[in-house]
Amino acid sequence: MAVGVIDGTPEAVFSTLMSLGPSRTEWDFCFYRGSVVEHLDGHKDIVHIQLYNNWLPRPMKRRDLLLQRYWRRENDGTYVILYHTVFHRNCPPKHGYVRARLKSGGFVITPAKQGKECVVKHMLAIDWRIWTSYLRKTSARSITIRMLGRVAALRELFRAKAGYGSYEYLSGELTKDIWMPQREKEVIKTEVDLKRTESKTKDESEKPVSGSSSLGELNDAEDEFFDVLEPSDDDQPFNGCSVNTSPELCYTDKYQPKLSSAAFFVRKLHDIAVQRKGYTDLLEMSQTESVSCSYGDTLPKDSSFNKPCSWAAADPSPFSIRGDGYLEDHRKIRAEGTLMEMVAADWLRSVKREDNLAGRPGGIVQRYADQGGPEFFFIVNIQVPGTTTYNLALYYMLENPLHEIPLLDSFVSGDDAFRNSRFKLIPYISEGPWIVKQSVRKKPCLIGQALEIRYFQGNNYLEVDIDVGSSTVASRVVSLVLGYLKNLVIEIAFLIQGDTPEELPEFLLGTCRLNHLDASKSVSADSISIR
Repeated sequence: MAVGVIDGTPEAVFSTLMSLGPSRTEWDFCFYRGSVVEHLDGHKDIVHIQLYNNWLPRPMKRRDLLLQRYWRRENDGTYVILYHTVFHRNCPPKHGYVRARLKSGGFVITPAKQGKECVVKHMLAIDWRIWTSYLRKTSARSITIRMLGRVAALRELFRAKAGYGSYEYLSGELTKDIWMPQREKEVIKTEVDLKRTESKTKDESEKPVSGSSSLGELNDAEDEFFDVLEPSDDDQPFNGCSVNTSPELCYTDKYQPKLSSAAFFVRKLHDIAVQRKGYTDLLEMSQTESVSCSYGDTLPKDSSFNKPCSWAAADPSPFSIRGDGYLEDHRKIRAEGTLMEMVAADWLRSVKREDNLAGRPGGIVQRYADQGGPEFFFIVNIQVPGTTTYNLALYYMLENPLHEIPLLDSFVSGDDAFRNSRFKLIPYISEGPWIVKQSVRKKPCLIGQALEIRYFQGNNYLEVDIDVGSSTVASRVVSLVLGYLKNLVIEIAFLIQGDTPEELPEFLLGTCRLNHLDASKSVSADSISIR
């Protein structure tokens, strides 16, 4: 990762980074040529980038990249740009180029000094597709580090132009290279104009009588640039290529990142919604239909946290809840346990929303109902719509009578308005790329105030069906998470908000740890058997 302080507004830096025109060569020493292959929506496109080879080791051929590019602007003025490698039918590999694989990468542009400067963070994890014996892993790592040096080049560009070159990028190449809603373009343009005017006015008012200046007057601390070397994506064993094989064609592709690494990078992104656009993600895996199971059995449990695409109850201690005196001191305490036990989970795909899973015959809830036991189930069904709709259903069981827990009893027997005003979710990305963690913060959310929820109730259960597609913002965040899904460990906690002294301290209904979910391993809802 590289970090640098840029003497330019976040809007201007964002525009410069998004440009694929000739002006990019003024600062990006890696860049030779770029183009937009396909516009997907107002915040996503497919771009093809060809790199110069004069900065690469002498024997290496030119590299190119075919990337999906995603961008957004936060409420605080922070811009995020994400990239990952895809395949596209309209942009096959080019003659004379070796297509590198960008496993994870992007920029985070954070405002500083009231938006007159910004801090740029740049992360890259690239498989250069090289022959391990031909070019040592240390050399491959140094190539990535050198590419990160573009942050320093970007800093020097804005320093040289003193911020006045930024508008040229915005007005010309930004419009040509990317598509976004006209309203957003006008917002960016207006902010750049205002900040240029403010900067010019301040400079004129503070200009010293003497025109002389000294390099010693520069504050080096504010312009600090540094690289943090992350574990290499090329630390992989040699796979025994033939000596007669061209070095550029013989490369290893079996590297599996360590799941415990703090620098855990992306190997592939979701292979779901992108297919209808004519491109597919890296290392796409076929789905198997030969599954015979019932509701509550489609996602396996693994308390050891070692098995990919599995669930387990999460440690409640990282989650903060309202304490006894919260109404007076607003202090939160660490949760010490959960009210319910997580007993099952479903990971389903379908062509439509799958509601009321708990009420379907043959599932875990109905099997307990048939036995006539006292158990009560609370189910959270998270629905992610698209060409393929994904359902993540989490099943929690309570063995004690409901009336012994007044707040939960009120929630179960209350109306939808009361439920929506109290039901909270706390998400937490415990493992995964830092750029995803920036988007999913560990903050409680009254989910019913942000998303559409449908409640389904039976004699021994209450199911909460959350439609992620009911919010544009939530859809974008979940789309980002889906892209990195196989490389994430996601922890979630659910609770009912306590608003009165009698309802405090709060308690967690339940927690869940989702270990490296895989969309290709989801189970078709049509294949579920009824026992």
